[in-house]
Amino acid sequence: MTMLSELNLTEARKEFSSLYDQVFNSFKPTIIKRKKTEEVLVLRVDQQKMLLANYSLKPEIIEENDGSITLALDNLEIYSSGSSLEDAINELVEDLKIYASDYLQRSQLFLNAPNRKSHFPYILRVLLCDSDKDIRDLLELSNAS
Repeated sequence: MTMLSELNLTEARKEFSSLYDQVFNSFKPTIIKRKKTEEVLVLRVDQQKMLLANYSLKPEIIEENDGSITLALDNLEIYSSGSSLEDAINELVEDLKIYASDYLQRSQLFLNAPNRKSHFPYILRVLLCDSDKDIRDLLELSNAS
């Protein structure tokens, strides 16, 4: 038994406006059930972003011998390089967008892969961004460039 509000899918469809108001205006996440085992959670986007805030996307900055910069996001196994920090950041933002898009399109594969399953919260953080600037802000490199 859960302490959150629950609706079956039929009720949720009939009362969608009320469900939306409950979730958005009253800040009350709600579980929608279908059959006996299918459940989804309806949650405000700002609350979801808050829940994901601790999934840090702060890359390690590595100055290479040739003067180039490598950014290493070990938790996602993504690495980008550029002739400057700015170039490396731009490359990392692009790589994150490509990986997030691929992850979303092939989510059943990635969520069942032991080495990729744990990437989901980080990917969701990226997918919730509205712009390249928002993704850049996730990198916690605001003073860098």
